[in-house]
Amino acid sequence: MLTELAGKYTWARDIEAWTAAVIEGRTADEVIRAYGGEAGNPVGYYTFPEAGDLQGPGGLEPLRFHVQVLDTAGHVVAMENNGWTGSIPEIARRCSANGGRFFSVYWTVNASGTVCQAIDGQVTAYFESLYPIAPDTQPGEIRPPWSIGPEADPDSAWQTCMALMEHQTGLVFEREWTETALPTYRIPDPDAMLRDVDNARQP
Repeated sequence: MLTELAGKYTWARDIEAWTAAVIEGRTADEVIRAYGGEAGNPVGYYTFPEAGDLQGPGGLEPLRFHVQVLDTAGHVVAMENNGWTGSIPEIARRCSANGGRFFSVYWTVNASGTVCQAIDGQVTAYFESLYPIAPDTQPGEIRPPWSIGPEADPDSAWQTCMALMEHQTGLVFEREWTETALPTYRIPDPDAMLRDVDNARQP
């Protein structure tokens, strides 16, 4: 079944670096605030590629981080082009507190990335999204039973973590969301925002 789900996400292989999250039990405004943004005050409406252009050139200039949000089918979807706020366990805890659910996937061109799940304020899954490299938990990982299976082709790792997202949330993640102009919010550098939070990156 997971292989079949992964097959519909071949389009995700074109995205070089992002964090995509699906949240239940929270409003879009609550998610924006958990990410450090100002609800009700978007910088504009942009497609996913356009949001990446807002980040700035880098180099000596600090990057500008943004999150895009979408309400759909009882879920809030949050996307970050080349950002990683939604991959951090502390954000998962905040977004899922008091009965909520959170599931995110994160990757870059240099790594297969991370899957993070939290339920009711507790991180319940946190592992490398190369599905799954081994049944043995690596240091700092949380691998629930649904994350363990045969070794996969590294070329399909990104697709497989999208399939895991659909399997766990029940939401089909649509490619068209990356092509639609969505409200886009400026958020702080997550490492700066969480600098004084103990164990922010620990599940």
